[in-house]
Amino acid sequence: MNVKHLAVALMCAGAMTTTAQASTVTYAGTQYDIGGTFFPGGGPADANAYVVAGWRGSDVAKTHDLDSNNTYGSAGYAMFGTRFDYPNANATGGNAFVNPTDNSVFPNLIDLPNWVSGSQILASRKAGGWGYALIDDPQLTNGPRDFTWGASQTPASVFQPPYVKLGILDGTGTPSGADGVGAPAERWSFTLGADAPEVFRVGVMTDGLDSTNWAPSEVRISSSLGGGQVSTGTVTKNRFIDMHFFDIVGGQSGETFTFYAFNPGGGSAGISGFTFEIPEPVSATLVGLATIVVTVGQRRSRC
Repeated sequence: MNVKHLAVALMCAGAMTTTAQASTVTYAGTQYDIGGTFFPGGGPADANAYVVAGWRGSDVAKTHDLDSNNTYGSAGYAMFGTRFDYPNANATGGNAFVNPTDNSVFPNLIDLPNWVSGSQILASRKAGGWGYALIDDPQLTNGPRDFTWGASQTPASVFQPPYVKLGILDGTGTPSGADGVGAPAERWSFTLGADAPEVFRVGVMTDGLDSTNWAPSEVRISSSLGGGQVSTGTVTKNRFIDMHFFDIVGGQSGETFTFYAFNPGGGSAGISGFTFEIPEPVSATLVGLATIVVTVGQRRSRC
């Protein structure tokens, strides 16, 4: 979804939008199966390059990239329970009961925008090391993927770009105690600081796990200023990596946004990470006009 489409979507947000004072939150859509429909394959890397899902690589189409550089997380990202093993990506076994705040074996990779003043993990645990998908290492890939990276490793690998194995935040939500199955469970929150952009997009990474049972069938977001929860609605799960996007317009300094995972009838509803995007500067006026139209339209009529 480019910025012109964003403006139209904002003008027609209607039932999928919640307003909290000057803040507006809208579900912007989902990109399913990023990089293609494939399960983790290949390896060990020095024998046969691993397949890596290109959520950061600009060679993979990004249908909901707000700044049009074909890379998700250009303004910031947060990943949880990751694992890097080379050349055997599966050398470390799985652990479903890892301290969520951080762990040297299954680290969190966090690089947030300077206009985010803080963040908080709201899940009771995280899981990593299982047969989850390999994805671009965000510390080494931000645009073109380096398919010669493996050649400089020991042992050398041919055509292997940088990778990490994703992990998930799961368990119960620590504020409410919800398990994600009977009720939506909190997973993570962030708070805006000064100089937050008028509009930005947050992506939520799910699926890509060793079973569809552990991925949420719905993702939600709420604001500390009120207005209720905005939902993706029911999403498809098929073990290929998906990203769900929410647009936030007019966020206030000190406003906190909380994300929830819901998986009725399934497992513990794990979320792997979050991304931040801001629109191209040339489109700021267009987005501002769309925001005004949304506010007026909510008072007067429906699209």
